[in-house]
Amino acid sequence: MRIVAAACGVPRWAPRTGSPAPSASVVVLFSGSDDPNAASPALWMPPSTAWIDVTGLSDEVLGRTVRLAETHDLYLSLTTRLANELHLAGRIVAAIDARRPLSEHRRDDLELALHEAVSNALVHGNLQVEGMKGVSMAALDRFSSDLAVRLADPVFSRRRIEVVLDFEHGAVVVEVGDEGRGFQLDGRGGHGASGRGLGLISTIAESYELLDGGRRIRMRFAL
Repeated sequence: MRIVAAACGVPRWAPRTGSPAPSASVVVLFSGSDDPNAASPALWMPPSTAWIDVTGLSDEVLGRTVRLAETHDLYLSLTTRLANELHLAGRIVAAIDARRPLSEHRRDDLELALHEAVSNALVHGNLQVEGMKGVSMAALDRFSSDLAVRLADPVFSRRRIEVVLDFEHGAVVVEVGDEGRGFQLDGRGGHGASGRGLGLISTIAESYELLDGGRRIRMRFAL
């Protein structure tokens, strides 16, 4: 597995590990939300298979994260702030499509479901912001203000979101995990105490399950 230090602040780690020769797999390292390379479409296409934000990671933890990435077909570990700025669902679907070509309709469905899962993990999980209470400009303003405050707080914005993808015959299994407090289903159509709705995901995914007290969702999508 080859390691690409996409940002000027990253190479302090890669040479120390003795990066192997280039192969079919590439780990891309970012240096946070100020990294100008993070939004580059080329870095999200093959041969890249893993994308890791090094912000706040020690060399030891980064090494463990890279080794974990090697055990999956695609892997992401990003801070909440960077994931929020990248509109992550579209990038994940593009990475899937580059390996398992999708119809336009299927791409749209997958992006919708993954947007829901990623948004839940970021907003309700890591940032611990409640959903909008009602449909009004005042409710939207309060929601937007709460998001901005939490994103400006490193305690919340540096929490990580992890996305793990593995291809199966005719399907892809996607896990999205956060570092929030978790939630419990209330038995009324798939909504948790945090207001996370799973109804949309259930109409697109072949199956899903909640793990780690609601901090992780595993979804299987037919391709």
